[in-house]
Amino acid sequence: MTLNDIIETFRNNKELLEKATNADNSNFKFNFDKAIDILNRFREFESAFLEKKSLVVTNGNPYITIILCMQAISQNISLTINVQDTMTNLNSEIVNLFGLYLNEEGPKIKSYMSPKEFIEFKADDIVVIDDKSKFYFLRDELKIKVRYVSLLNIDLYTDLDNLSSLTNTINDYCNKEIIGLDIHSNESIDDFVKETNKYEGGNIALILSKDKINQMDLSDRLVDKKVYYNCNPFSKLESDVALKNILK
Repeated sequence: MTLNDIIETFRNNKELLEKATNADNSNFKFNFDKAIDILNRFREFESAFLEKKSLVVTNGNPYITIILCMQAISQNISLTINVQDTMTNLNSEIVNLFGLYLNEEGPKIKSYMSPKEFIEFKADDIVVIDDKSKFYFLRDELKIKVRYVSLLNIDLYTDLDNLSSLTNTINDYCNKEIIGLDIHSNESIDDFVKETNKYEGGNIALILSKDKINQMDLSDRLVDKKVYYNCNPFSKLESDVALKNILK
């Protein structure tokens, strides 16, 4: 199985993925071209032979499911994805497409897991992506050893008073596309940097500012974050973060 085989399988099943999206009856709009862009990014993925069993809990974003499946098969990881009853039809079809090549060895999906199932699940690694409330529940309430990873979480900084309508548009878009968003306004850029670094905010920073900012310096100061400055990143956001190795 090659990456080209996987991409061809997705292309041949575009209609199936569209039907699954409609069956989920959600505001989420699946962009097929974006899915292909994510797959193509894995021509650059630096994989390792890990051979372990992982359970990953997500917020149900289907692009994250594609990223996880690609990272798992590239690193010989037995993967189970729990999508918490979100976009279950589309996420299931995505996993099934990978399973066409891998059969029983391919990624598996669980739409729901009870506390008992989490406690009894045998895995070398349990990861929660972009859902801190679930992470705290598993760690603090169920006493499970678990890691938290931010993948599609945005810290939006703006000092433009006349951009409230744009901020609202971004907020609405992120809600529909299952992307985390934390809006920062009425503070200095220095305070924004300190706050997001201190409290382990999102892994993405979107800066909308009227002031001229040293972008290279800002990128260095914002720890482990992909930084966008006065632009619209949403056409390529998912493919930009696809190679962040979640399962290592």
